Amino acid sequence: MQKVRPLDAAIAVALTAWMLVEVWAEHLQPAWVGVPLFLVSGAALLWRSTRPILVGLVLVAASIVQAASGMSMHSAVAPVVAILVVSWSIGTQEGQRRAVLGLTILVCGVWVAMGVDTLRGTDHYEGTDVPWIGALVLAPGIIGLVFGSRALRFELHQRAAAAEERARIARELHDVIAHSVAVMTVQAGAAETMLGSDPVRAVEPVRAVQETGRQALAEMKRLVGMLREGDDELGLAPRPGLAQIDALLAQVREAGLEVDLEVAGAARALAPGVELSAYRIVQEALTNALKHAGCEHVHVCIRYTDRDVQLEVADDGRGAGGASGGHGLIGMRERATVFGGSLETSSPSSGGFVIRARLPLEEPA
Repeated sequence: MQKVRPLDAAIAVALTAWMLVEVWAEHLQPAWVGVPLFLVSGAALLWRSTRPILVGLVLVAASIVQAASGMSMHSAVAPVVAILVVSWSIGTQEGQRRAVLGLTILVCGVWVAMGVDTLRGTDHYEGTDVPWIGALVLAPGIIGLVFGSRALRFELHQRAAAAEERARIARELHDVIAHSVAVMTVQAGAAETMLGSDPVRAVEPVRAVQETGRQALAEMKRLVGMLREGDDELGLAPRPGLAQIDALLAQVREAGLEVDLEVAGAARALAPGVELSAYRIVQEALTNALKHAGCEHVHVCIRYTDRDVQLEVADDGRGAGGASGGHGLIGMRERATVFGGSLETSSPSSGGFVIRARLPLEEPA
């Protein structure tokens, strides 16, 4: 059974009390029909948000019984307000087809009650009262339908944006883990080699493994924190960008891979998403070189132009080995194309493997 919302409970209690007061204040007779009828109507309002069409059926049935018992529909205002509330609920909570069905039932039910009221001679209605009252009942539902459609579109947009953001974070998490594990593996291998010949020097790569592990944990904490809903304390660390590229290269050098950096053109401010993607592409390219290429030297070039930033990571390894990055290369290409950029790979005849990426300075609108 669905839980009753606090707002629905408050509305149900308020309208029920109003209807019961009107039984005595307006001398609605027979009271023995009015009191239980209004109690049932008020109780049904508890589920106006979850079962609005069913609640509407209960209210129009109560109106017909009210009219059939000879109780004036003109004197009781609260039941009319309850019908208007349910009309709004049908418009906002139901899909378009069900909303049209529910509002049709509501209007036709009110017209039937008016007809019964007229036949009994309890009340008299003018010819214009029928369309006017029908329009009055429909108005909240139509407004609610328009409002609900906009709210639904906004919610769907928000969900799509959230899903896209989570996918991006998942790719980042993959990049962080892959890069850090590759560095730690190389460092651990170097430490093992040194233990037999130079135990003192073996401490350096062990410490590098520790530092890389700490950095990876901090980055993973930030990313996982971004996935936690309602957690304001995590995920606040700044995203890495090209300003941190020197620290990335230093980490790779500690793993035993010689890396040099060339920056061409005047450094320009990049959009946040582009900045992060540029950093991750270089990071993943270096990770591939560490894990697969069997190379000794890597050249990284960052070139700024008036329209874009161009990245090039070239190693002197086995060539095709660099392409075995699998999801890494796919992820790099996705990071470039999502902003309207491009990524190309090649294996020069002289050997090695080259990754070239182009990213626009601004994110596409």
